[in-house]
Amino acid sequence: MASDFQPLYVLASGLFYQQRKLEVISNNLANLNTNGFKKVLLTAQASPVKGPEGGRVFSPSHQMVENNFVYPVMGKQKVDTSSGELKKTGNPLDMAINGSGFFAVKVGDKILYTRDGHFLLDKKGYLVNQNGFPVMDENGNKILIGRSSLAEVRVTRDGVIFVGTRRVAKLKITELKGVKHVGKNLYIGEERPAKNYEVVQGFVEGSNVNPIEEMVKMIETVRAYETFANALKTLDENNSKLINGVLKA
Repeated sequence: MASDFQPLYVLASGLFYQQRKLEVISNNLANLNTNGFKKVLLTAQASPVKGPEGGRVFSPSHQMVENNFVYPVMGKQKVDTSSGELKKTGNPLDMAINGSGFFAVKVGDKILYTRDGHFLLDKKGYLVNQNGFPVMDENGNKILIGRSSLAEVRVTRDGVIFVGTRRVAKLKITELKGVKHVGKNLYIGEERPAKNYEVVQGFVEGSNVNPIEEMVKMIETVRAYETFANALKTLDENNSKLINGVLKA
């Protein structure tokens, strides 16, 4: 019956889950020094498969996964939006958000979001990120600072940019619901007005990855992977002995 194959599917799914966890942890560690990077968390859940009448499936066939009574499935990847450490640079164009919210940058015809406030000026004097993507103001326009002395650039806590006494623009700061990675430190999500934040000039936000915590997770995951692999090997050996015993009988 399908129940005879349930351990096989459970262990195989466990192996896959631990392998995926290793990939996520490795990516987190690889971005340890990426400004504004938010680590990813991976979840899993057990999903009982239900039959047409709401009961469990009792098909004798094991060839289809859905014929198993309970099947572990991969859960969702969740972006941890907790803040990283603010690092002082002294660069007037560097900005960090203390609290919730993201900066907005224009990539092609799309608006994406980032916590990396290491900004520069392009040849025309527009405020851009390291990849040359324009930083957006509250009205969705590019921010022209010009080629003035950087010492004249001042940014208030609510994100208003001044050059000397001239008000240039106010940064677009947006909270996001359902945050998802679309690059190392670029994100998408459902926009919401940002409330609890302040912009800090002369600082950048580092990654929120804790290397010790991630290394501990990696060790635990490797051990779990080995446990599933050994259990799967033992199950296969026992099944082989059982089959051979039946054939000999």
